[in-house]
Amino acid sequence: MPRKSPPPFVPDPTVQAAAAAFSAATGVSTRILRPPHRAHYAAKIQFQASPDRTWSRPVLLMDNVDRFATLAALKSTAHIHADDPFVLVAPYLSPNLLRHCRELGLDALDMSGNAVMQSDGNLIMISGEKRTGMASRIKDRAWTTKGMKVVLALLCDRLLINAGQRPIAQRAGVSLGTAQSTFRDLLERGDIVQRKDSYVFTDAARLLDEWAALYPSRLRNQLLVNRYRAEDPAWWRSIDPTSEQCQFGGEVAAALLTGYLKPATVTLYCEQAIPRKWLIDARLRLDPDGEVEVLNMPIPLARTPNLPPSVMHPVLIYADLIATGDSRNIETARMLREQYLST
Repeated sequence: MPRKSPPPFVPDPTVQAAAAAFSAATGVSTRILRPPHRAHYAAKIQFQASPDRTWSRPVLLMDNVDRFATLAALKSTAHIHADDPFVLVAPYLSPNLLRHCRELGLDALDMSGNAVMQSDGNLIMISGEKRTGMASRIKDRAWTTKGMKVVLALLCDRLLINAGQRPIAQRAGVSLGTAQSTFRDLLERGDIVQRKDSYVFTDAARLLDEWAALYPSRLRNQLLVNRYRAEDPAWWRSIDPTSEQCQFGGEVAAALLTGYLKPATVTLYCEQAIPRKWLIDARLRLDPDGEVEVLNMPIPLARTPNLPPSVMHPVLIYADLIATGDSRNIETARMLREQYLST
């Protein structure tokens, strides 16, 4: 039986527009290539400045980049699933964001022709071009605070995608309207597609990367309740967080799952305020730079099958680790991803 040929490759319109704008501004020709099978990136752009000077970059496509923290998280996650340097493609990048890309060593393009690109010791930088009309029409419903909760719920429970809008809303702790609009946005973005009578993720790994990069600025900073300093750094070993409707995230959770880290920060997600008993017994005192952070649960508390009940879902632990930017935490995030988030 003859083997079916793969469907024609149609690059994302944002990637097409950004590549064309870069070529128009620099004279460097560009060609958009199909990504390899199972690659966790949207496409590959080949750049040709002259017959003997050609280079290529995997594309990391982001619908919205508006904070430095997002760029730092992208830099941290880049090498987890791709060995080659990538180029960030977004609808629009401000002059400040481009400057930060240069400082981080990130290549980046937008649809207006703004860019920072480094190759063979040469730097191309274009900044200050105004946002194009097409870029201004890019929708971003999935990455609102409540939309982030819906995506988190879907990433934590892959079967939820076909459970219906009401169960999705309940699991995410949002209104039915929010669940519906976020799901519709994921369909429009191509993150979810319908096949026969069911929905599937087109690339759950790529969606996880985008969610983890945006988590610190779009959701996590709104969950933080307080930070504390403990008299005994190992105080957390003697508590049962589940008895108070809490779970460990971040470094402690990663240490419990992998045995690789010696936690420097204790992250607790709680449905209510931190128990007074813990404050007294551990002599926790308020400190904005303390090593104990208490956050509200982003979505209603749930146990993860086959994992200790004291830890959050690996998606959230992974995002916590990436948000630190610490090299050892990022290495642990890689281990966590391979062991618990590879499917």
